[in-house]
Parts: sequence; structure tokens; C-alpha cells
Amino acid sequence: MLRIHRRLSAALLIAIPGLVWAQAQMLAPRYAHTATLLADGRILIYGGLGPGDGFVGGTEIFNPATNQCSPGPPEHRCRAFHTATALPDGTVLIAGGFIRPYSTSRTAELFDGRRFVFLEAKMSAPRELHAATLLADGRVLISGGFVGGVRSLAGCDLFDPTTHSFRPTGDMRNSRFGHAACLLDDGRVLVSGGMQYPGEGTLAEAELYDPLSGRFATAGRMLADRSRHTATLLDDGRVLITGGYSATAGRQFAGTELFDPATGTFTGGPDMAEPRMDHTATLLPDGRVLISGGFNGQGEPHTVSSCEVLDPEDACFRPGPHLPTAVHEHKATLLPSGALLVCGGLKIAGGSKHVTSDAVTIIP
Repeated sequence: MLRIHRRLSAALLIAIPGLVWAQAQMLAPRYAHTATLLADGRILIYGGLGPGDGFVGGTEIFNPATNQCSPGPPEHRCRAFHTATALPDGTVLIAGGFIRPYSTSRTAELFDGRRFVFLEAKMSAPRELHAATLLADGRVLISGGFVGGVRSLAGCDLFDPTTHSFRPTGDMRNSRFGHAACLLDDGRVLVSGGMQYPGEGTLAEAELYDPLSGRFATAGRMLADRSRHTATLLDDGRVLITGGYSATAGRQFAGTELFDPATGTFTGGPDMAEPRMDHTATLLPDGRVLISGGFNGQGEPHTVSSCEVLDPEDACFRPGPHLPTAVHEHKATLLPSGALLVCGGLKIAGGSKHVTSDAVTIIP
């Protein structure tokens, strides 16, 4: 179990036209972790993998007021590729993931602001690289996932925070992991893309989950098959889908597309400057979308340090700052101030791999 504790470096403020970023350090380098906004404005950092792909033990709490991380309470499981969902009552649901000794988990725990409570209830199947979506009624839809080295999943669960229980809901039409799930304004959930195993094919098929019926219906096909992409709800109700990897094309995409729930159609969006997967896309308070980091396997495989900002008003991406360290499999969390915390991640360059402990606050 990897536990690293050291003094934090002083915050570094750097001005960039239109953007400012402040750099701090987490207590441990990690990727495939989660970073979740708590009710008091702090960030819970949980799990992940560290140098040598070892599990990172110990949680951290990032305080935006001091720009520092401090040790959090002990967790019950070391997890990676799990989900963490902030619930309306202020608790955080941690579900599934890759666990020691190298298996996939169907367990869950709750963080109540002071400690982690291990839940007796379990999901209907073990899953990692799944999606967790907070529904309008406070329940959580757990969709798809991967049972390590065995199969992708079509089955889904609903978590009820009033009873702390899971129950199966309707199956998706396609098994998938590494997909994106986005809550729409009408309360339905758009599930897009992902990968299937065995076969390692990527999907263009999209589906819509209706919480009232508990069933999935087809939402048509995206313009391209893709996994490890992003799906972001825009202020006008459309969904922006960016990047990802296509097994059919054998590469990452710079292309984007837009899903319109009013028409049920996908249309082409503006291209990003760089192809990327395992990046982040965050809706800012002013309606813009900030894209950060990612992995690009074209040419010599490498991790991307650039950020791009989409302004829906003129429908084009504009250059943002370069992160101090190129990262993918990182996390980006919107802070109450409107700033964005980008923490952790993996960097691949020149055939070498590095896990970072950077915690960078981008101030639009």
C-alpha cells in the first residue's frame, strides 16, 4: 500500500491571458482516482493507482481556501477506476472499482463528512470503469462497467440513499465500459459510446434511460464510435461529446458532436486542436466548456498538456493554458468559486510513464 506524506510546496500563481492557475501538491501521486466536491466546498480525493501501478492507500482533503491537501479519514478499500457521487444529503457514495488483490468489486461505502461507512448492500455485479449518474430524485444510476479480464456489462443498478440499498434496473441494449452518462434537463440519462469485451470494439450506439419506467431506449448512433470520451450538458440542453478512442479508426479523435434531446439527433461539432482521450470536459459557470489534458496515441504516443475552451456562442475552441505537467486519467472538479481543480494523473512520453501529484487550480 502506497502512502506518501510530505510538506506541501508553496502555491505558485501564474497569469495567462484570460486564465490564471495556482499550483499545489497532493500528498500522494495518483491516477484513476476520484475528486469530489463536498458540501462545505472542500474536495475529497479517494483511491487511484500510483507509481508502478500500485494501489494508493489513504484519502486526502483539498481545501481551496488554503490551496493545500491534508490527510483524510481512512477508507475501507483501496480502489481505482471506481465512481464517487456527491448525494443531496451531503454524503458521498463510493462504488465498485479495481481492488486488491487485482479483482473487480461490487462493494460500496459512504463518506459522511467525518468517516467512511462500509455498506452491507452490494451492487448486482462487480464493476469498474462504469458510470454513476445522480438522478433528479436523488437516486444514483450505476451503468455498465467491466469485470476485469472477463466481460463488459449491460446490467445496471439503482442506489437509493434513503435505504442505502442497490437494486437492479433495466439492462442497457449494449454491454459497455468506458462510456459516458449524462443527466438531461428532462431527467433522462444519455449513455453514449464505450467499449465491449471480449472483442475490444468501440460503440457508436447511444441509449436513453428513463427513471420513470426504469428502461433504456435507443437514442440512435453517434457520428463515430468512441470510448473514454466526455459528455457535457450545455446550458441550452444539448450534450457536447468530445474526443475519445475509436477501435474502428484505430486512433483518438479531435472531433466533437452534439446531441439534441429535442430532436434525438447527433450533429457534428467543432474540432479540438488536438486528438485526446481520458481527458476532462467541465461546464464553467459562464457556459463555456474547459477541456484539459488527455492522451494522444498518434505518432509517438504521448500525454497532452494543453487545455482548450469552447464558447458555445461562436461554436469554436480557443487555446487555453498548458498544464504544468501533461496528464491523462486525471480529475477536474469545479469549485464553488467557479475555479477548476485539476489533480493527479498519468503522463506518458518517450516510452516512459510518470504519475503526478500536481493539484492545479485554473481560474477562468
